[in-house]
Parts: sequence; structure tokens; C-alpha cells
Amino acid sequence: MFLKEHTKIIAWMLVAGGPKSQPARVRWPLHVALRELWETAGRSGKQRLLGLKLDQHPSADVGVATRYADDALVELVQCGVLRRQGTGRGASLLLDAKAAPGIRRELMTLDAERVALLQRAGARWAALASTAWKNRSNAATSSSSAVSSSTPNREKLAVSNGA
Repeated sequence: MFLKEHTKIIAWMLVAGGPKSQPARVRWPLHVALRELWETAGRSGKQRLLGLKLDQHPSADVGVATRYADDALVELVQCGVLRRQGTGRGASLLLDAKAAPGIRRELMTLDAERVALLQRAGARWAALASTAWKNRSNAATSSSSAVSSSTPNREKLAVSNGA
């Protein structure tokens, strides 16, 4: 399977401890994990091990976005590494069990230091995806359903005015 460089990094992160499932429309966990991967590699002088530069830019959607990350997720869905399940708010992206072994074999051919960076980033992505699922399931109810009238005896007023 031929994948672009950014897509390979994300696929390796997935099989090296990344999330088995993540909300389909929530992209911030991946972007945070990639930003932290780049920063961690930079602090330890190992950015060259990643094989590419992870360009980042401000984003209204995810805070700090990594260029090509969203495109890489789309590519992973198109080639069958990730598959969509569900609809609406419950939609998720799942790691396909049939595609994972091939990517794991490729991961095992990489330098141990590079794999360690990818495992840490994958585990961080999984933790953040878990937080995203939790936040989604514990979302506050709409304020419109909890707001009551500012006039507590409005019903009584309507009845007495009509009499």
C-alpha cells in the first residue's frame, strides 16, 4: 500500500498505540498529538527521525493544526486503514483489523528511537480521543430546555386576565 509521508506517520501512530476508535468529526486529538510529537522530538534532537517536517499553523477549529493531517485521515479512510461507522454525532473512525498487521510489520522495520516517538504519540492520541468521546457523552443539555420563565406565575396571570 502506497501512502504519502504524512499519512504513513499517522498510520504508524495508529498501530503503535493510537486510538482504536475516535469521533469522526473531532480532529483536535490528532492535531495535539502531532504537535506534541514534533515538540518532543525537537527537545530531544530527534526531529530528523520523523523523516519530514510537521508544519503547523493556527486554526480556529483545532487550535494549532498540523498541515496535511486532515488530508492524511481522509487518505487512510480511502485506502481502508480506517473505516467509518455510525452517523451524526455518534459517527466514528475505526482502525480496520485487517489493515493493521501490514502497517505493524512496516513499523517493525523502523529505527527503535523513531518507533518509541511514534508509540508515545500514538498513546497520547488515544488518550485525547478517549477524552473527546467522554466530553461528547457528557455534553451539557441545551440551555433552552433548562430555562424557565422569568415570571414564575405566568400561567396564573394568563388565567386571571382572561376571567
